[in-house]
Amino acid sequence: MKKVLPLLLLGTLLFAAATFWQTLMAIEKEFYTVPETPKTAVIAPPMEANATKTAAPAAKGTAAPTSVAGAAMQAAEKRASVQKSEDLSNLADAKIAKFNVLLGMLKERPYEVDNPENPFYNPQKAEQQRSRLRTRIAVNKQYGYDLAVTRDQIALLELDARQQIYNFFVDLATKWTDMSGDDLHKMFQKYTQWLQSIDAGKYTKAYIEAKKNSDKISRQIVENYEKLRMHYLFFSEFLEYVATNPSMLHYRSILSIFKLDEIIDRINSVEAFAKINTDLRIIHTDMGRLIIFILIMIVAWGSSYLLYFKLYRFLRDRIEAEYHDTDEMLLSNLDGMRRPFFILVLAFGFRMGLEVLFHPAPLPDKLALFFYAIILGTVAYIVIIIIDSLFFDYMVKKGELQNKQLRQELINLILSIIKAIIVIVAISMLLVRMGVNITGVVASLGIGGLAVALAAQNTLSNFFGLLKIIFDNSFSQGDWIETKDAEGTVVEIGFISTMIRTFDNAMIVVPNATLANNPLKNWSKRTVGRRIKMQIGVTYGSRREDVVAAVEDIKRMLLEHPGIASPKKVDGKEIFQRRSRREKKLISLEDKYGVKTTLLVYLDEFADSSINILVYCYSKSVVWQEWLEVKQDVMLKIWQILESHNLEFAFPSESIYFDPDNIEESFKKLTMGQAKLEAKPQAT
Repeated sequence: MKKVLPLLLLGTLLFAAATFWQTLMAIEKEFYTVPETPKTAVIAPPMEANATKTAAPAAKGTAAPTSVAGAAMQAAEKRASVQKSEDLSNLADAKIAKFNVLLGMLKERPYEVDNPENPFYNPQKAEQQRSRLRTRIAVNKQYGYDLAVTRDQIALLELDARQQIYNFFVDLATKWTDMSGDDLHKMFQKYTQWLQSIDAGKYTKAYIEAKKNSDKISRQIVENYEKLRMHYLFFSEFLEYVATNPSMLHYRSILSIFKLDEIIDRINSVEAFAKINTDLRIIHTDMGRLIIFILIMIVAWGSSYLLYFKLYRFLRDRIEAEYHDTDEMLLSNLDGMRRPFFILVLAFGFRMGLEVLFHPAPLPDKLALFFYAIILGTVAYIVIIIIDSLFFDYMVKKGELQNKQLRQELINLILSIIKAIIVIVAISMLLVRMGVNITGVVASLGIGGLAVALAAQNTLSNFFGLLKIIFDNSFSQGDWIETKDAEGTVVEIGFISTMIRTFDNAMIVVPNATLANNPLKNWSKRTVGRRIKMQIGVTYGSRREDVVAAVEDIKRMLLEHPGIASPKKVDGKEIFQRRSRREKKLISLEDKYGVKTTLLVYLDEFADSSINILVYCYSKSVVWQEWLEVKQDVMLKIWQILESHNLEFAFPSESIYFDPDNIEESFKKLTMGQAKLEAKPQAT
């Protein structure tokens, strides 16, 4: 479980990560929105972090303080100065860390930067806003509304500042891999000149005056000016940081990392290859890149072969060395990982090879996206298989030894949720890589959530039925249950339905909502006691003393029988130990855990054809086969007891009684009727 949580945390962080422009706006808000009271030129780069303020010299003719109070004051001022210096240093370090994060996002996810649909600057909407501001400025100038004109001019300049920042980062994201040091310097110089062209003092006086007033236009002037100042300070400091640290934008391809470009140059310098390169220029390649590409593919293929065959056989032998119940599952997962690892190594090698072929240009975006999708999908599949192995190896094999009530269906539910999260994270990463606005997708899902919920009402009810089954502990996998329409052994409890194997070996699929909301019998929720109930009939010709003695002998036999449960044979401590320590309810433990020890043997009734003896008891075992064996032994012993007391089993019969007088009279009538028939003359 400790290994699974970091994966979940990593997936959550990737899914919830902010976009480039959201990060930029957060940096501006964090470091550049501290309100200041402007005096001269408010729009100016802040003091350097390592700058220190020189203490004012003492006035001429004034003696330095020598008292204890004066010394304490000097010490306090010194501590305050040191603290301020430390705070400025920490602030500078924090800014540098944020700038590095921004540069990392720009290099790793340039598709997020070159996205017009962003919260910082939308070119289409900005152009509409710019046109509206210009119209308002012209109208306000015509009517002499100077304060409104100043407000809109500052707003227009703030919009231009956002446009310049947007254009700068888009250019940087799309061209930094191909730009030389001189090109970068020219670009920095271009945007620095724009910053210097802003007339700071023109609007500072209006800003100072507006802060003294509380009317609507004055508040808007203050708001627009502070936004402009925030963009100005951020942009100027970022440009200065990147200009003084150009190594942050050095493009390191696979060739520069492994110094393959030097090897390519040496190969191309061979005279034979130089002649061939003349013809290969038509397809924009050379022998050096082709040879390196072939070598990379050979290495990738060899690595795939080692993973697919050699490493698989080694791990398989290690698993089979020590037998365990989960070995088959682990071997199956191991076999399932062979091909994904094979594809992953080949895809990575092929991507590296193509990067060599396209050198010095970077890999085309569509081709890079294709390999990104293959690698991402393969990695997600491998992670799912690894989590399968972790869950079963650590939670099933080891967890069940510590917690006997650990339910397999609960593990399956958790495992399914984790797999769904991994798939969602992988799809989200791919969509972000394609430039799709995830926020818009989530918002669309929220709007259509009601329609989806209504359309999937039955599916949702079945899912909540699954939760009810799990948390109520109604039944588990392997239990023998009986409902109105089905009876059998539970095979699997799924998200939507439960599969039941009937005793005639048929498979029944029942919705979870049906099982959760209707009565069912769970024959497996028994610990001690499976009922044996029978009526033993003896003939009415039996002697009373023999019947009473047989009843007592049968009861004695059952009390002494090792397979029959009785209060004396079942240890009460064992039952109480089954109670959870956290359980605080006052309930019958025997009924909760299925413990029955009732034993009854009595003369029950005078039936039509027999005198019936009731035998009511429970076997210790709840297993069907063992129950049948105990029941058979009990029946044989009862038979033996009845024979020893000269008692016979009764069976349904009828007795016919004759009246002697009626028989004599009927016989005479029958005789006379026969004589008359004999005396009657025969026809001639």
